[in-house]
Amino acid sequence: MKRLDPAKTRAEEVMTPGVVYCRTDETIEDAVHLMDQRKIRRLPVLDGKKRLVGMLSLEDVAHGTSLQIVGEMTRAVSNHHK
Repeated sequence: MKRLDPAKTRAEEVMTPGVVYCRTDETIEDAVHLMDQRKIRRLPVLDGKKRLVGMLSLEDVAHGTSLQIVGEMTRAVSNHHK
C-alpha cells in the first residue's frame, strides 16, 4: 500500500467516489436497507432542496428504533468486517 503525505494529499485522491444519501422523508427502514446494501455506517440526510441537514449513523438507528432494525444493522456491519 502506498503511503501518502497527509499534508500534501487532497481528499479527492483518497475518497470513495459517489455519494450515497437518503432524504428526510424516507423511513428508517429504507435508510437501513440502503446502508446494508452499500455496507456503510453513516448516511448523509438531504432535505427536499438537496441540502445536507444531518448524518444518520448506526448509533442513531440503535438508539431510536426497534430491536429488529438494530439486529439487521448489526449483521450488516459484522458481515462487512469479516
